Amino acid sequence: MLLLWTGFLFGLFGSMHCLGMCAPLIWALPQQKEKRLAWWSNRLAYNFGRAITYAFLGVIIGLIGETISLAGFQQYLSIATGVLMIVFLVTTRGRIPQSFAFKPLNQLILKVKKSLGKLIQGNTFRSNAMLGLYNGLLPCGLVYMALIASLSMSSLGGSALYMVFFGLGTFPMMLAAALFGHRIRNWNQKVFTQWVPRFIFLVAILLIFRGLNLGIPYLSPRLVSNNDIVLCETP
Repeated sequence: MLLLWTGFLFGLFGSMHCLGMCAPLIWALPQQKEKRLAWWSNRLAYNFGRAITYAFLGVIIGLIGETISLAGFQQYLSIATGVLMIVFLVTTRGRIPQSFAFKPLNQLILKVKKSLGKLIQGNTFRSNAMLGLYNGLLPCGLVYMALIASLSMSSLGGSALYMVFFGLGTFPMMLAAALFGHRIRNWNQKVFTQWVPRFIFLVAILLIFRGLNLGIPYLSPRLVSNNDIVLCETP
């Protein structure tokens, strides 16, 4: 759980990316800001819906990570995760794609988009929550990077919690998009284009150091045979 905090920072620093995919869905919803309680509850329902879907995706990734960890490859999993993130950055030249074309999932994505179209017409707590649940399934480069990082948690619960923190990190930007509407497009997006890839690279390096088993407290704790992490050794 040492790098759990990076999940929140992933969402917080990378949420400018959400303006390209998630924000238009928010802007398409009936606003009705005069009904403040309903407005806030609906927007929170949408965002918590996304977080729940991210947690579900984290569970799937966590099953893989936990299986690898139980096989005794936890150390190598952390290194491989960090290397994979760096390879991703190199192949995309530091740009995080907003979406991916993945043919095996095209039919699923098409169904998700149809469901989103129907849910946008509603403006209830349930419809907003469902909108967030479906929205979390859309292919997104930033979400994929967070999922790769969550793999290093080496457990089902750890990966799920990592993705929950990632979802919570996107809340401020998504709520700001709902509050300020299209005016938010004028915000300087250089924060995302310049700093998010650097943050992802930093997380990748931390994961690699963590897997090197150097015995450095918190940075590269010593892994023992039962997969427990020793943060520091007593003399």
